[in-house]
Amino acid sequence: MNWISDFQNVNYFAVLVASIASYVLGFAWYHWAVFGKAWANALGMTKEQADNTEGLGNAFAVSLVSGLSKALCIAFLMQALNITDALGGAAFGAIISAVYTATSMGYYNGFARISSRFTLINALHSVIELGLIGGLIGMVS
Repeated sequence: MNWISDFQNVNYFAVLVASIASYVLGFAWYHWAVFGKAWANALGMTKEQADNTEGLGNAFAVSLVSGLSKALCIAFLMQALNITDALGGAAFGAIISAVYTATSMGYYNGFARISSRFTLINALHSVIELGLIGGLIGMVS
């Protein structure tokens, strides 16, 4: 594995597209009509509290940076592993998320006694998000 060559061969347009798609997915996923109501209820929030974005500027900025860093990492790993199609990329991203992110959320939130519904909504979002990122990178590459 040649790290320099692998980074040079990453399709950075695909990374940008996947980063934006990640952000849009989060907006849709946590929309009140999709999983937002269940997510807010699991936290004991009202719709008004959930809709109040005051003071969340940093969270939105971190979300953008997070999507970019995840897309870049998935693209780099896909390049190194020679995964070049949408289905392979989607499966790769979903597996990475299921193995690392979703399982970690499960035990962290379990010990913190956080609602399993809340954990499931967030964990599934992560699996879908990285699957989407991998699929888009595979499709564009």
